[in-house]
Parts: sequence; C-alpha cells; structure tokens
Amino acid sequence: MGNKNSKYSPLGLVVHVYENISSNISFHELVKVDCFSILIVNSGSLSIQIKDAKIYLSANEIIVIPTRSSCEILDRSDKLQISLVSFPSAFIFKNSIRRPYVGYFEFFITKVPSKVSLKGKDAVLLIDLFKLIDSKRRRSDKHIFKNEAVLFSFNLLLYELAGIYSMYSRHIKIRYTRKETIVMQFFRILESNCKTQHGVKFYADALFITTGHLTKTVKEVTEKTTKQFIEEALILEVKILLQNEDLTILYIMEELQFSNISFFSNFFKKYTAMSPSEYRLRLNTY
Repeated sequence: MGNKNSKYSPLGLVVHVYENISSNISFHELVKVDCFSILIVNSGSLSIQIKDAKIYLSANEIIVIPTRSSCEILDRSDKLQISLVSFPSAFIFKNSIRRPYVGYFEFFITKVPSKVSLKGKDAVLLIDLFKLIDSKRRRSDKHIFKNEAVLFSFNLLLYELAGIYSMYSRHIKIRYTRKETIVMQFFRILESNCKTQHGVKFYADALFITTGHLTKTVKEVTEKTTKQFIEEALILEVKILLQNEDLTILYIMEELQFSNISFFSNFFKKYTAMSPSEYRLRLNTY
C-alpha cells in the first residue's frame, strides 16, 4: 500500500498508517516525547532504545511507548514501514468512552514499555482500527458527531489492544512504582464511588494517605489533578443517565447527590457548554 498519514490536531490525536520510514529523522518526527505512541511494525525491522531499555521490533510486533520517554533509533532495515497512533497524555484521560480506569488504562500509567508479537490476524485487526480512526477524522467538520465518532473508534482500538495485551502478555510481569500503584488504586476506588463521593479527602482516606500526597502523585503520573478526574467521572455519569428519558433532571441531580438544581446545571454546563436539558434535547434531535 502507499504512504498515508493524517492528523486530527483539534483532539491531539495523530494517525499514521503504512508510513515508510526512510531515515532516523523521519522516525523522530513521528514519535514525539510529549505523546503516548502505539506503534506497529508493518514490515522490516527496527531497533530502538527507550530510556534504558533496548528493544528490537520486527514485522507484526506492537509496542506502547510511554509519554516523556526519550526514544532513540539504534538500527533499522532499509524497507521499514510502521503504523502509529499518538496522543498527548491528557487525551487518554479525557477521551475514554466510560471512565479512564478500564483495563487498558494501566498501559498508560506505567513508564515501562512492553512489546507484543502479534499473530497475523491480530495485526490486521489493529491496522484496520487505525484506518477506521483515520477515516472518521476525515469526515467533514459539518458532521454533527464527528468528534464522537473519532473517539468511539479510538476507544474501540484501546479495548482491542487491552484484550490482545492480556492474551499475549500474561508471562510479562510489569513492576509498577509506588506512585503508579497509588494512581491505579485511586481510579478503582473512583469507579465505585464517583456517584456519591465528590471530594478528594474521601479517596485519600481510602488510600490511607493525605489529600496533598494523593493530589501530587496523581498530577505527577497523569499530568492532571485528582479533582479533575472526579469531576470528569461525574460528568460522564450525568451523560449516561441523561440518555434515559424516564429519569428526570431532578432525579439525576439527587442520584448524584448535588445540593441543588442550579449548582448541578452550572457544573454540567462548565464542562459541556450545555445545560442538562439542552444536552438531552440534542440527544433526541440527532
């Protein structure tokens, strides 16, 4: 296949499919330090150093390169072709369909890169999902749900990636740092309690650490604050509940334990630029 590369800059998501790598410089232009990268070798081979780890990749091998990782190419074959999806750290935490602590999330917490050798059919599946993301981002901006279509396609890729890593990597034991472990524990607690517990102190107490330590740790690992994650989880819960037309706005407000309808509406509008009623109307219109 010929070269194809595309960018979906407004979301921070960059897609390259069947990209021929003719020089070390062209590789560095794709794999940026401030982004996570999901990289598949389509053909040829590549030897890279990510931090202190030297990694050899050949055809049908995939690797998730952590953000803030220096990536140096050591050697490559003449006919190297890769496919790659990259995005800044804030993207993965903001743009999950559900909440950002589903199974695949741990790949974006750990700073240790790990590769997987794929069977042909699994490599084809992931490449097809790269293409799907690319095709959705190429839609006209007039398409009312263009962003949503891109994000759902992106999440589908991550779910498939999680399943593949789970199936192929059971023998790989990843050692998480203490800070990474705290963040993953925080997300698990948040998943079960976000509807009713809106304060950072609850989650810090559940982890037996101070609020300051939790906030500092989450910020260092994810580049976002604990409060931001709590509020984004709440917004997602509101969106899910608003899809059920049998639930009144007042019921949803009380279910999520907001103090009054005005605060609830303003909180939702801060993140979506719409009131809960306007958001529901939009759902019914399209």
